[in-house]
Amino acid sequence: MTTSESYLANLYAEDYQSHSFRPTYPGGYNNWFASAKPLLSRLLGLDNMASELEKHQPTVELKKPEQQSGYTRQVGYIETEPNIRLPFWLLRPLDCCGPFPLAITPHGHDQNGHDSYAGVYQDSDHRRQSLAMDRDVAVQAVQNGFLSIAPASRGLSFASNYVPDTYDRHGNRDCRSHFMHAILAGRTAVGERVWDMMRLIDWASNLPEVKSDSLLMMGNSGGGVITMYTAACDERISTAVASCSFSVIASKQGRIFHCDCCAIPGILRWGELYDVCGLIAPRRFLAVNGIKDQPSDNKNPLVQV
Repeated sequence: MTTSESYLANLYAEDYQSHSFRPTYPGGYNNWFASAKPLLSRLLGLDNMASELEKHQPTVELKKPEQQSGYTRQVGYIETEPNIRLPFWLLRPLDCCGPFPLAITPHGHDQNGHDSYAGVYQDSDHRRQSLAMDRDVAVQAVQNGFLSIAPASRGLSFASNYVPDTYDRHGNRDCRSHFMHAILAGRTAVGERVWDMMRLIDWASNLPEVKSDSLLMMGNSGGGVITMYTAACDERISTAVASCSFSVIASKQGRIFHCDCCAIPGILRWGELYDVCGLIAPRRFLAVNGIKDQPSDNKNPLVQV
């Protein structure tokens, strides 16, 4: 074992993870859940946001819908905190009046990600690439009978509270610039994204044409991270699908699998990503991983979940 591996083994020892689930946890799953969930919310910065924003009432603005093949598509904006307007695409099936199951599809590191998911393309190259990579998930959802919403992800989209690395202090990585500003204020970038998704659920689940007891959330990469953490914190999500995002947080060799902007300070004193996903139980969770993912990186996390 190298010096760095020895250091990491000590640093990330499971004995330090106070809420990593184990079969012998006192009181079993229910007691673990009751203790682990509030602490995760605190680590994400959601408690701070709830306190700071308790007087804010989110508002939604919808533009005129446009008819597509078998569905309508319209742009909307939700103000999840004062002066923070999150754009989204709302796609409704045309062939019946509902109620429809709801699908929300947060994106990852794609500066036009909500457009890609909703089938709104900049040009022919954008369209070709998006379809080749199966990114039009909100379109696929509406074609399968969902009312689907493709929101911009805060800090990952030009359209949503983008904080650029103006002075090149963060390796010319705008998402990391946003993350740093968030943690300085007692938040996390992931926590802000979870907050946005929860406010969107508040609004969408009350639409008369929505079946509020059937809510799918799915996203790829950073969108999968948003999906896992939101589903862990919000029991209204009945099915969570995380694509190219489920893994351990850090490997024994020192590889941190996700972008810095997905970091949660102190998370490995709480538990691992499989513990985050464990909070989704007994609801449905599907992890979709790529063919180049190393089985050794995911075998133990899958067993733990």
